[in-house]
Amino acid sequence: MGRKYCYIYLLVLCMVFFAGCAKEEDNNKSTDTVQVTYNIDTGFLEAGGVSYQINDKNAAVAGHCDLDVENIDIPDKISYENKDYPVTKIISSAFESDLSLVNFTAGSNITEIEDNAFYSCDTLETINLGNTVKKIGEDAFGSCSNLKEAKGTGSLTSISEHAFSNCYSLEYIFIPKTVESMGTEIFSDCEALKECNLEDGLSFIGQGMFTNCTNLTDIKLPQSITTINEEAFWGCNAIKNLELPDGLIVIGDRAFYDTGIKILKLPEGITGIKFDMLDGVNDLESITVPSSKEDIYKEEFDDYGIEINTY
Repeated sequence: MGRKYCYIYLLVLCMVFFAGCAKEEDNNKSTDTVQVTYNIDTGFLEAGGVSYQINDKNAAVAGHCDLDVENIDIPDKISYENKDYPVTKIISSAFESDLSLVNFTAGSNITEIEDNAFYSCDTLETINLGNTVKKIGEDAFGSCSNLKEAKGTGSLTSISEHAFSNCYSLEYIFIPKTVESMGTEIFSDCEALKECNLEDGLSFIGQGMFTNCTNLTDIKLPQSITTINEEAFWGCNAIKNLELPDGLIVIGDRAFYDTGIKILKLPEGITGIKFDMLDGVNDLESITVPSSKEDIYKEEFDDYGIEINTY
């Protein structure tokens, strides 16, 4: 009997222990809804170092109200006066020139980051858009000089001009096939950018997209690309080789200006053949062109001083 009671006692202790662990685990779980309070002095709703504004249905992030908070995780919803509001966007200039924010994670309901939202946040190092953000506004992350990592870009459909320009520390970015609209020079002067992963299905390279990305070497163009817009790779002098997709139709003026490309094979379907498409490709030694268009290319490029081969 004594041994039996001993076993029962140990069993009860184990049950209490694991129940306590479960309770502690529950207490440590982050909630997707955060209670906010109204600050009469600022006129904003606030919680966790972040200020919000609301309308009848949704909430938006308005800025940083506690500069001691370096890491900001936006909740899925905020709760005010017994009503929940999904947090759906970051408003224009919300964190502009903020010099304390280091890490930012978007909530699962955020679909838009408006113009200049994080412009010139020099202390910002990482962002996670949670694969829910669809639109990034003009200069939204422009001049974030210490931004090293941009995660969760997989749902983007629109990237406005200069969205990541002058992000000198950014080394890698993923651009999904869902992107339908790009402004000019979205990665201009991203000097540390070494690799851009373009998802198969993306149809174009934006105007001036990689201007002066002087360390860009690892760039593979998916076969889905049909258009390389003007000045797309201007100043990317670390690019020595670039394989063009078979379905490429348009190469914009000065698309490869000041790159290190030595050899190019131009696909059959390219239209609007003209000298300016190779303007400024000073290291180019030869191009290979379809035999059916040899005369057209020779007419345009004979004075360019490069060897013209056919296939």
